[in-house]
Amino acid sequence: MKIKFAITWNSIRSSYWFLPCLMVGGAIILSVITLKIDFALPTNRDGTDWFYSSGGEGARALLATLAASMVTIFGVVFSIVIVALTLASSQFGPRLLRTFLRDRVDQVAIGTFISTFVYCVLILRTVRASGNNPFVPEISVRTAIALGMFSLGVLIYFINHLSASLQASHIIAAVGLDLDTTIDHEFDATLDDEKFDSKAADDLFASATYAIGATSRGYIQAIEHTELLQMAEKHDLLVHVPVRPGDFVVPGDTVAFTSAELDDPNLLSTTVNTALLLGVDRTNEQDVEFPVNQLVQLAIRSLSPAINDPITAMMAIEQLRAGLCRIADHSMKSPVLTDSQGVARLLVTKQTPEHITDAAFSLLRQYGSSNLEVTLSLLNMIEQVSRRTTDPAFHRALFRQALQIDLGSRTGLPAEADRKRVAEHYARLTQLPWPALPKTS
Repeated sequence: MKIKFAITWNSIRSSYWFLPCLMVGGAIILSVITLKIDFALPTNRDGTDWFYSSGGEGARALLATLAASMVTIFGVVFSIVIVALTLASSQFGPRLLRTFLRDRVDQVAIGTFISTFVYCVLILRTVRASGNNPFVPEISVRTAIALGMFSLGVLIYFINHLSASLQASHIIAAVGLDLDTTIDHEFDATLDDEKFDSKAADDLFASATYAIGATSRGYIQAIEHTELLQMAEKHDLLVHVPVRPGDFVVPGDTVAFTSAELDDPNLLSTTVNTALLLGVDRTNEQDVEFPVNQLVQLAIRSLSPAINDPITAMMAIEQLRAGLCRIADHSMKSPVLTDSQGVARLLVTKQTPEHITDAAFSLLRQYGSSNLEVTLSLLNMIEQVSRRTTDPAFHRALFRQALQIDLGSRTGLPAEADRKRVAEHYARLTQLPWPALPKTS
């Protein structure tokens, strides 16, 4: 249930309706409170307050002006946000839209203008400028003026924030922060010299041969391991999940193997498919590769002839380097999960450092092979990460990418001097204490 709540919360906070709706609700409650205060105060005040000292007609005009202004500002702000999203999608890629959609400043700005409008309208209906019983809610009107001033400040801050958030450096940093968060969740923070024996795990779950197919289509956003463990413990089963977050499944794809078939096979299939949270897009709750792909996509688009911005690509590579160094400083969590009695019940498929390394380098080295600085940045990333890890498999994955970068530079870089610089950097890499170096050609 915890990961389901995280997925749901991530979807809610990446929307422009949730926070504004909460703020509108707050405006309604505030109007009720201030009106109750106004009704409780005496009505024969002298009206000499410096903050507001007009009569009923003035109050109505003021509230109507504020309400109309808030609607106008909201329309302008919403148009600016749509234009910003369009520009971000075309320049940085559609996968980066999630970063903009969950921007709290944009959501607060929209909510502020809408809630101020709602508050002014609710107060406006209570003002009676003439008749036998005129009523001017002075506390409420003063609050409306204060909200209008606050809205003006929010507008100024919003414009400044939006201009800053559209800069590539801010976007890259935001995705890098998502990558760090996911790594901390999926990897142990402390290094452990004891490595899990994958062969022992395969032998332990060799009896899990009964296949369970998917019943829906979509990307696996997360897997609720708790539900699978409870099911396995209840029915005394071993469960192997060969898919992982980020995989795309269609109905009929094998998503799990169990050690036995229940009398009610539908119960088993329903439980397994319920534990797989599917969606139309990937998320970074359990999927380390997703923010890696976002950074790679941003770098590749920056290298395209239409944009031709290798500096931005190098900034994305630096964030990838930080992420891989973070992985090198962590250790893999065991893919075998135990139930409440400590019995091994569940074998999950993890995104390994080698897999993440391939995701980070493969496309970048292909699209950046004709750019010297990008190529050198990739080699520098390999050198820095390799000094941080002692995992032989991680080392081999890094060196395999270094070898491919060197081979690609021989045909990708037209200048002999550039090819020589890459060859010198690669030769320096080969002097590092790599375990079981692949053969070069």
